[in-house]
Amino acid sequence: MMLQLIDKSKFYFYTALFLILLSAHNINTNYFLDNLFKINKIQIVGEIDKNIRLKILSSLNKLYNSNIFFVDSSKIVNVLDKIHVIGEYKVKKEYPSSIKIELKETKILAYYIDNNKKIFIGENGKNIKKNNYPLNELPMIVGEVDIKKFLILKELLIKNGLQLKDFNQLFFFKSKRWDLVYKNKTIIKLPIDNLKFSLKLLQEMIKNQDIEKIKVIDLRIKDKVFLT
Repeated sequence: MMLQLIDKSKFYFYTALFLILLSAHNINTNYFLDNLFKINKIQIVGEIDKNIRLKILSSLNKLYNSNIFFVDSSKIVNVLDKIHVIGEYKVKKEYPSSIKIELKETKILAYYIDNNKKIFIGENGKNIKKNNYPLNELPMIVGEVDIKKFLILKELLIKNGLQLKDFNQLFFFKSKRWDLVYKNKTIIKLPIDNLKFSLKLLQEMIKNQDIEKIKVIDLRIKDKVFLT
């Protein structure tokens, strides 16, 4: 979720002040105006990695000494959108001369291996290359990685009382079908269609039945469950 906020009351106040002062034509007033609305501070608020914070500030250096009225917020947004670890942000012009950026890192949901490197998937739907991230309670996606399909699966799991952390591995096939490896090593074979119903049935089985000794729960055929 990405938001841009501007304090409109302050905006109107300083616009009015600007117009009033602009009506006075003298050297001192022009000098005052030139400096009053120049950006002299860019503040980043939020728990974010120090290196990422420095990277953002470095990318926004060119905004210093620019007139705050004429700074296009989309330029700031473009910088933030390129940093995949950011999940949410707010950009606020604080008149007369500063910009405040509130950041929040995205939640890491899962990971997969690409060319022997771990690639993490954020809740914001972006791939994240991050070193030394703890893998405990993160499922690994095996096979074709379709982030859109993965996020749909995640939402359906939550709606049916399950969590990603309940599973060690998620296998995604070219047929667009999932196999899930439960934390006790039980393999759950899901269908392509009726996924919501199948996950609801799975949740009921986990809640009401001891599945420790079950190796495979096959839910691929509608209205049938095969256990091995």
